[in-house]
Amino acid sequence: MSRDTPIDKQGQSTDVSTGDGRPSQHGGERRVVTALCYDLIGSTNLFNLMDIEDYQDMIAAFQQAARQAITAHSGVVRVEAGDGGVALFPIELGPRDAASAAIRAGLGIVKACQRLAGDLIRDDLHVRVGVATSVALIRDAQLQNWIHEPVTGAALALATRLEAAAESDSVLVSEETRNLAGRSHAFVPEGARMLKGFSAPENVWRAIGRKRELDRFHAFGRLDGTFVGRAAELGRIEKAWNAAVRGKGKVLAITGEAGIGKSRLLRQARHMIHAQPARSLFFQCLPGGFRSTLHPLLNSFPQRRSHAAAGGPLTVEAVAAQFARHGIGDPEVIGIFSHLLGADGRNETLSDSSPKTIQKRARQALSKALSVICEQAPLVIVVEDIHWIDPTSEHLLREAARLVPTLPALLILTSRRGLTAGMFDGDEPEHISLGPLDRDETRLAIAARWPKHRREALPQLLEASERISGGVPLFIEEICQWAFDAAAEDAMDVPENPSRNHVSVFEGILNSRLEHLGSARDVARAGAVAGDRFTVSLLRPLLPDTSRKSLLHAAETLCETGFLTRLRAHGGVAYGFRHALIQETIYNGLLKTQRQLLHRRLFMAANSNPAIASWLDTGALAEHAESAGLLPQAVSLFLQAGKEHAGRSAMVEARHHFEHALALCETVPDAVSDELCLSVLMVLGPLLTATVGPNSAPARRLYEKGVEIARRQPKEDQPKWFPLYWGWWLTGQNFTEMHSRAREVQAMLSGITDREIELQVNHSIWAIEFNVGRQQEAQKAIQAGLALYDEEAAKASRNVFGHDAKVCGLGQLALSLWLTGQTEESSRALAEMVAFADRIAHMPSKSHSLDTEAVSAFYRNDHARLMEISARMGDFAKRHELQSLSALAMVFRGWSTAHVENLSRGQEIFHQGLALLRELGTVADLPIYLYMHATMLGQARKYQAAIEVVTDAIGEAKATGHHYWLAELHRRRALLLSNAKAGEAALLADLRTALVIAEEQGAVALLHRAHRSAKELDLAGDL
Repeated sequence: MSRDTPIDKQGQSTDVSTGDGRPSQHGGERRVVTALCYDLIGSTNLFNLMDIEDYQDMIAAFQQAARQAITAHSGVVRVEAGDGGVALFPIELGPRDAASAAIRAGLGIVKACQRLAGDLIRDDLHVRVGVATSVALIRDAQLQNWIHEPVTGAALALATRLEAAAESDSVLVSEETRNLAGRSHAFVPEGARMLKGFSAPENVWRAIGRKRELDRFHAFGRLDGTFVGRAAELGRIEKAWNAAVRGKGKVLAITGEAGIGKSRLLRQARHMIHAQPARSLFFQCLPGGFRSTLHPLLNSFPQRRSHAAAGGPLTVEAVAAQFARHGIGDPEVIGIFSHLLGADGRNETLSDSSPKTIQKRARQALSKALSVICEQAPLVIVVEDIHWIDPTSEHLLREAARLVPTLPALLILTSRRGLTAGMFDGDEPEHISLGPLDRDETRLAIAARWPKHRREALPQLLEASERISGGVPLFIEEICQWAFDAAAEDAMDVPENPSRNHVSVFEGILNSRLEHLGSARDVARAGAVAGDRFTVSLLRPLLPDTSRKSLLHAAETLCETGFLTRLRAHGGVAYGFRHALIQETIYNGLLKTQRQLLHRRLFMAANSNPAIASWLDTGALAEHAESAGLLPQAVSLFLQAGKEHAGRSAMVEARHHFEHALALCETVPDAVSDELCLSVLMVLGPLLTATVGPNSAPARRLYEKGVEIARRQPKEDQPKWFPLYWGWWLTGQNFTEMHSRAREVQAMLSGITDREIELQVNHSIWAIEFNVGRQQEAQKAIQAGLALYDEEAAKASRNVFGHDAKVCGLGQLALSLWLTGQTEESSRALAEMVAFADRIAHMPSKSHSLDTEAVSAFYRNDHARLMEISARMGDFAKRHELQSLSALAMVFRGWSTAHVENLSRGQEIFHQGLALLRELGTVADLPIYLYMHATMLGQARKYQAAIEVVTDAIGEAKATGHHYWLAELHRRRALLLSNAKAGEAALLADLRTALVIAEEQGAVALLHRAHRSAKELDLAGDL
């Protein structure tokens, strides 16, 4: 700390002459002030030696212990930075008592550091402390909170210099401090020292004598607290760890109610584990986090924690830096996790990949990452509170549980609830269920934590405290803290009502403690509404009638009384509740109107100034809007949050957001409900068709609801909702229904003067008319649609409707022209499609183009060309990780292989592709694939089986309206019946049907095939 005032040889400011409280000519008052400065020795070296999570836990525990030592002796932490800090002691104590209190606090910090070093089994953890006293000028002094006012004097600078000069684990004090505290402490002279910034040597003393004073209560769950019970559970963890070290990884699940001691058991286990070389990964799931993708990983980032106050977007560089800390530099690992985390600068092309592909790549990345870490040392992974886990994290957690048994790793999970049966693939985790402490353990825990200055009250209160705590460690902690805080003996009546459960007693004790904290109670309530973290800057708009100084004082009071804990923050201090149950209890105790008001204030503040709570993502802000009763704003934000998650391939979380927004629409007044609802349905529909399937019941119901609402809207607004009409026809249960819907959409939107909508209506018409076998109508729709095509408008539309309309139109035209006997025109349209698809370089459209090329070669029985096309399809599918296209490539490659190379090998490849299509739910042309299957069975002389398959195909085509290949199916059955020596009547029936259907459809190519087969079977004269 630097000195900003002139200092004479006595170490005092030259503009201050007395300490009698007289006003200064510069404003303010002169007072005698004692300051304390403390700092860990060699913390940078410790950082380099220790695992980062353990280092952070150690610093947090040390700072907490230092604060306890200071506040226990009436001091106030003025500055806390990293591994050290500065404190002042109240002038109200008087100079002698303030100096004595500061020395006791300094010795307490040394003792706490030594205790922490013992707990962590480290001999390189040491601290040094400096204490100094001087006259100081307190500007604008207000006695109740003077410590937060500007202070000018030598004490602050001198304490800093003494700390720097102190030996390890010692307290150096100034001459003035020693003179004031001489009666209460013993000192060893350290001689005169020249201290930087002072004009004359300063006589310094080392404090060694100490009085045994009351120390602040050490919370049950804190790192330096006494660990009571749980010996069997700790033994099971140790056994699992020893197995993991030998390469036989284990998964443990620790379950128990809130406050039962899961986290405390984990801390004790980590101390045991890190007695030998080990790596660790720690993840914390947070309340409300189930809708926030990978939030346990995101909140583990140092940047995320350090920006608790200042905020800032996550970047790819930050993701890479976090993985580099664990020795992971694989670009693929960093790339996929950057995508899932939504980091700035991520590879946007991953957004085009299917959700299943992203999941597969994420699993592969996780496997690589764990393997790299485990090569360095055995690994322990802790994931706390998985009852709040998000779906993407849960997916990766299941994968981690599958991998761990093959690695030198221990995966420990904690949850309030029992794990769902079958949650993990393979073997279920070993289960450790934590119950309350037994009677003897409970009494031991109470006795160990009971405040020393209330010891005389313990005998008569022990039995009642044991009864109402129920053996729950957090309740024991709160009872003991309540006993510490009680101002008088008559305030220490333990509730006797036996009908109240432990949770209600806990709530009563919390409320009782809060009532004694005055204005700090309002800060606790506002903080409970804010969530897992908040700052004084955020509290200002929540409690606008309270000054910043009062808020800061209240927050610090809540920290020192065990309600809150300080979070490491960059650019300021952030606060969070020490235990989620404390936050939940305080929040649940608020009246509905109080909650709504605080949520509304928070939402308005964060919405107008995102930097004030930059850690809140869009989904969290939406939840505050909902709780505030601002439903239209909440719907809009849930909609935005869903889009953000969908862009990161987190489709489950996106669906949660969209469906929640849709549910909220039902509670919004009718005047705005329809438009909000339609906006949600517009984005939820494509997500359902992509993830659940276009033929799924949820997708059909959604689009039916959307069209029902859209029909009620004014005619001029219809173009805005056209994607719902598109989804409605697309999700028809079969081609017949889809045909009816497509024509209905055309009629409903007739007269709409929007070229793009007219084009897309024709797009739906040509797709369905082709499939039902109405080729002339399909070609008319294609010609009408392509005349409306605009390449600029198409850039947006091709993403909305899945592929480019011109690519689709040219491809469908090429297929339809071939069916109607216009072979040369078909070839020209096909070549134009391929060239255009290559030019626009739109991945889904190129995939569509390849599929059309393959179908065209299949129609023409051009097996050599089909072999070449299927190879290109497979390469493209692999490059872009398109599972459906990969399956199609196998189907067509199997068909061509069976004809030009090897029948059995071709059948094998074909069946692999068809099985994958069925698994993916993308079997759009099942009658065609069954036709292929039946034909190959016929080539293998398995005629009866082939006839059964083609008969199934005919039934499928008739049931679904998939009619355009129906003539060919009947022709194929006639040939198979002939091979099976069936009667002539059966053959004639199929051939006649094939001719009639082909002629009705204008399918000249299929008509010629039927006539040729009749001639080959010598049945032409009988037709």
